[in-house]
Amino acid sequence: MLTASKNIYPKVLKSLIEKLAKLPGLGERSSTRIVFYLLSKPELCEELSFLISELPKKVKLCKKCRNLSEDELCSICLDNSRNRRLLCIVESPITLYTIESLSLFNGTYFVLHYLLSPREGITAHDLPLEELKGLLEENEVEEVILALSPTLSGNATAEFLKEFLSPFKLKLSRLALGIPYGLEIQFVDPLTLRKSLTDREVLKNG
Repeated sequence: MLTASKNIYPKVLKSLIEKLAKLPGLGERSSTRIVFYLLSKPELCEELSFLISELPKKVKLCKKCRNLSEDELCSICLDNSRNRRLLCIVESPITLYTIESLSLFNGTYFVLHYLLSPREGITAHDLPLEELKGLLEENEVEEVILALSPTLSGNATAEFLKEFLSPFKLKLSRLALGIPYGLEIQFVDPLTLRKSLTDREVLKNG
């Protein structure tokens, strides 16, 4: 909540500060600075308002890999230069973008959007397993890389997927040790992540 001194703010201004402060990485102070900056930039306010309203209308999940896309298939799935027999399973689009920024991986992806978490009520039934199975069969995948953060939920999901993928005749690997426990992949420095991907740990050979 805003401090008592800020109750003098106009209602809409105070409400916007409170909403922005709920976003990851933003607190009350930084949200206040953003709102006052926007007040001085009416054209930017209009542009942001339009883009935010368009976000849920235009952005959807790719029908193959569940990456974010404005079309039925994302740019990665449409890229014929990609190695479709190499699949990297990630927990979120942010993880995908982080790995892509390395310019190292030339396979394709599958985005879970969820990690197993009994506390949040997320179970195996919430994971897109049928879609994953369909993609594995369609692309005749030979290797799957589990690029999941070394968190409690990430490790639990990796163990579950290891069992789920055991009937498939493919190589299964996971990012190598080196990423600190509890740290999400998006916050790992590029050098560490690059080494972790290159030196990935083999969990199953075919």
